[in-house]
Amino acid sequence: MELAKNATALEVYRAWNTSLLSGDVQGATRLIDAENWYEKCLGLTDWLTDFEVALTHYEKNMVKPWRDLEMYEEDVVEGSDAVTIRFRVEATHVGEFQGVPATGRRISFHAIRIVNVKNGKVTGQWAQLDLWGIHQQLTTPATVQGSEGA
Repeated sequence: MELAKNATALEVYRAWNTSLLSGDVQGATRLIDAENWYEKCLGLTDWLTDFEVALTHYEKNMVKPWRDLEMYEEDVVEGSDAVTIRFRVEATHVGEFQGVPATGRRISFHAIRIVNVKNGKVTGQWAQLDLWGIHQQLTTPATVQGSEGA
């Protein structure tokens, strides 16, 4: 995806995120500054400074366990060199996630990302997924989930 030379931090983030969600790793890689990369996904990774390593964690935690993953921005705060996004994710659980084997359940959870952008490139991010909410949706017995209206 080609961006204008004066693209805003939000435009750079959205292009990068679109590349990641569509599986376009080369496109995502073109939009990052690998020499200055840093990332932390609270509860999932320690601080990472290698984008290739970060991609393996992304694959393990956000690609393999889920199908039909959709992200919906709910709040966006943009600065000149950073974007904070609170978003809702919907996905079907089809592979092991944090020790929980595939359930086939369609779940929804919230997450926050703070993405840093410099000179038109993403330099890193800090992310927080609602891991407890995900865990509860994946491990609550189906009979309990469906009994609220009983």
